[in-house]
Amino acid sequence: MRGNIRVISFDLDGVLFEGPSAAFPIAQQLGLGEKFMEVFSRIAKEKIGFENSIIEGCKIWRGVATDGVYNHLVNELPLRIGAQETIDALKHKGYIIGCISSGVSQFFMEPFSKRLGLNFAYSNILGEEAGTHNGEVEYIMGGSQKVETALKFLKERGLRRENLASIGDGTNDIDLFKHSGFSIAFNPANEEVSGAANVTIHSKDLRSILEYF
Repeated sequence: MRGNIRVISFDLDGVLFEGPSAAFPIAQQLGLGEKFMEVFSRIAKEKIGFENSIIEGCKIWRGVATDGVYNHLVNELPLRIGAQETIDALKHKGYIIGCISSGVSQFFMEPFSKRLGLNFAYSNILGEEAGTHNGEVEYIMGGSQKVETALKFLKERGLRRENLASIGDGTNDIDLFKHSGFSIAFNPANEEVSGAANVTIHSKDLRSILEYF
């Protein structure tokens, strides 16, 4: 089964990034940490759904520059132990490596992709106006959109779903697991996530996945 794998897609938060939200430390550095916590506390309290939580969450970035001036903050984010080594090892073996994330925007995903040397990277697309975020969302990277994005990427390269391996930890990764030739639940959030994957790994070191490739 794994002999057909050509492309490996990672989730960001909790997998490549050491923590539940890569966006939060960036918000803190920009003086938006308190606002970030207020918004997401309200989302949890009011049990706001996934898409609306993304819409509400992205409002805190209104007015933040989109010209790369804050790329250094992304380069300072704490990676998962072994993340860079894992990416390098898999690329050395000939795999196409990337990230599809629901946790950040494309403005932060671009420098993150360059930092890790990824072959592809996709996330939420935020609106831009006069060189700054306008607080709106143009594309929400939910579970079904992760599938849509991955399948489009595969099709453009003449590949099929059986050529894809996906690695994630949340419920929004389940759909992608179901459309992958092989899947790993890495420190899964719950039993539903674990049950949807071919393999479950509990580890602080991402290099734990290498034995499967």
